[in-house]
Amino acid sequence: MNKVFLLALWFGFAVGPLGAQTPRPAEPTPVPPATLLSPEHSAVAAPATGGTLARLLLVGRPVVNQRLTLDEAVLIARRESPVVRGAVAEVEAAAAQVAAARAETRPMVSANTFVSGGTLANIVESPQLPVARMIMSLPRGAYADQNLMVMFPLYTGGRLAALVRQAAAQRGASEANLRAQGDEVALLTRVAYRDVLLRQALVEVARTQLRENEERLRIDRARLQQQQIPAYYVSRDEAEVAASQQAVANAQRDALIAVSQLKTVLGVSLASRLDLSASALDYQPSKDLLVPLTGEAAGTTATGAVDPSLPADLVALLRRAEQQRPELQTARQRIAAARAESAAIQGGYRPQVNLFAMGDVARMGGERASGGVTYGLAASIPLYTGGGERARVQGASAQRRQQEQEQERVALQVAQEVNAAYLTLMAAEQNIQTARTALTAAQEEYRAARARYDAGRSVLVEALDALASRVRAEVNVIQASYEYNVAGDRLRRAVGGLDAASGTVLPGAPR
Repeated sequence: MNKVFLLALWFGFAVGPLGAQTPRPAEPTPVPPATLLSPEHSAVAAPATGGTLARLLLVGRPVVNQRLTLDEAVLIARRESPVVRGAVAEVEAAAAQVAAARAETRPMVSANTFVSGGTLANIVESPQLPVARMIMSLPRGAYADQNLMVMFPLYTGGRLAALVRQAAAQRGASEANLRAQGDEVALLTRVAYRDVLLRQALVEVARTQLRENEERLRIDRARLQQQQIPAYYVSRDEAEVAASQQAVANAQRDALIAVSQLKTVLGVSLASRLDLSASALDYQPSKDLLVPLTGEAAGTTATGAVDPSLPADLVALLRRAEQQRPELQTARQRIAAARAESAAIQGGYRPQVNLFAMGDVARMGGERASGGVTYGLAASIPLYTGGGERARVQGASAQRRQQEQEQERVALQVAQEVNAAYLTLMAAEQNIQTARTALTAAQEEYRAARARYDAGRSVLVEALDALASRVRAEVNVIQASYEYNVAGDRLRRAVGGLDAASGTVLPGAPR
């Protein structure tokens, strides 16, 4: 009898773990290696456990020492941003959920071992497993049984198929959310990149003003020695030089802060040394900028416009946003998931039929071992649920309607963002032309005022006012260029075209 128990135990431990394994789910779709999180491109070190803040900031992030174009900066940010990495992990988790849902539609195999003894017969269920479980009637006395069970869902009323559709829709929503997060990181990167160039350009303006004031101070000191001007002119020049030095220091501080902000957005170490391309503030006419976003020549009349009062370009932008804005795609996928959930609930209250087959080898105390095979169908159908089915279906329908209203809200928000970005771009382009015209006039005014002052035909304050006007005009031109380019970035983001702008493809993005 002891040998029988030992044999049964050995067989259960040897076969049970193998039989208890579920079919391996399909591997999640791998992240495209050329775009994001590729090992050959990612320089992120492993998290420093127990390290200091300085170690986490300096050692835990990649160091980038290179000349960096705007598109290269976007690629680095998409790769290193924790926000995007978290969204990638969400997509992988959703892909695993799809594989798990599909596994439910396949045969399940389990091995079950029962070894018992006692003076009373009883019914025992096998341990809880996510596969086919067995309920065994155990007789009195010593008993050992080894069971191998195969079960296949023959008919589920569409429940399992709906669960697969629900998981697939949730995966689609996660992929669209990943693209939305990538676009948001790309927008932040572009704005931070251009802000650095803006601050650096303002440093040069302040330095130019300082050089002008220093040169005038040098000349006025010489003229004072020759008693050609009063002494307070030199004092005023010295005050202007001091103010210009302070302006340079403040501009340099703002530039350094902007660089630090860019490094934070990129997700790189603060010890990185970045060399940026000044072409990111160049002016590109709006008619050329809109062509890749509208898919047609800017300024032409769109056919079938929803409202003749709207500009043709704006109508084309709204249509493109409807097609490729990831937030709208996320909303559509969530509606599909809600519909599939409702179908799964309804299918769960239809007949459920499983096909099963099992083989057993058993031995009771004092008897010879015996074995056999059992097969057949197991079917069940709920006849009365106390209103549970109706309540669950109503809840799922309410959730679907909620997702449909959320889609409407997102659509209104997207339309507002596209409209605001378009109007901002048009105004920013006009401001560039106005600022350039004002700069030309201010430069000529300062040249004439400086010539009159050097010739002794005007007072110092006239030259100082003309210089201040020229500096303001230079700042306005730089600021207008910055605002115009940022408006273009925001319009691309509103339409959903930042991927096309940077040539970046995120996991799950349309090819």
